[in-house]
Amino acid sequence: MADSFDVLTPLVTPFDADGDLDIAGLESLVRHVSAAGVDGIVPCGTTGEFETLSPQEYRTVVRAATETAPDDCRVMVGTAATDVATVHERMAFADDQGADSTLVVPPYYGGQASGAGNEAFFDTVLADAPLPVYLYNIPGAVGQELSVETVAALAQSDAVAGLKDSSGDLPYVTAVMNQTPEDFTVYQGHDGLFVPSLVLGGDGGVSALSHLLFGELARAGTAVASGDIEQARAVQRDVLSPLSEACAEYGFAPTVKALLADRGIIDHATVRPPRASLPSDAVESVTGMLE
Repeated sequence: MADSFDVLTPLVTPFDADGDLDIAGLESLVRHVSAAGVDGIVPCGTTGEFETLSPQEYRTVVRAATETAPDDCRVMVGTAATDVATVHERMAFADDQGADSTLVVPPYYGGQASGAGNEAFFDTVLADAPLPVYLYNIPGAVGQELSVETVAALAQSDAVAGLKDSSGDLPYVTAVMNQTPEDFTVYQGHDGLFVPSLVLGGDGGVSALSHLLFGELARAGTAVASGDIEQARAVQRDVLSPLSEACAEYGFAPTVKALLADRGIIDHATVRPPRASLPSDAVESVTGMLE
């Protein structure tokens, strides 16, 4: 069971009503989550709609996030791409901007890669990596699972710091923790499994709900660390899981943006295609859950 934990925020990317980047909104959002107490931020991840950003927009978001984050807030930059050259280019840029680590997914086009193929991809990505790398298992978005065996093999590299898992598969997380070194960090990316992962020995979460509910996540994590499983279970059951289920139904970026806009933390809940904004009845439902 974890006696300490981290909570990192996978930042949404604010857009204005026309769908253009809202950099002032992004900077304000970084200040908001940092003031709440999160341990780190993750710009240009899945919740950040990275795949909808132009190369220039990507660099603008990374630069703004790293420059705005205070010194005690770590920055893990999403550097996903289908080709190794772009991953390396993004890693180098993140390093130049002062990021602390990067987050890399398996290849997400071309079907189910073999274990050997994924290892070869990551081995090439890890060559001369300027920053610690976190592997990212998100089969629902990528189209394939990063196998436990591949994670265990890659975990032997000094360049690999850990894993973010957003599969929603708790046995998978358990197997990874059983087959990787003690200092290999395992972050839960599925808010509905935050407490169960901590109980099993996970290191925390990269939590979309931390945009608004860092206090509840911290309360649950502290309860696990102190052995108060009933308290942790109550937070998970009554607060985190219902909102996580809503995010899974409507999409994490649209749902979180709707909540942030309702609270006046960002100006607009705009998302880019292929994501769609929440209908008004869904906005009313999720904001009611937050209340």
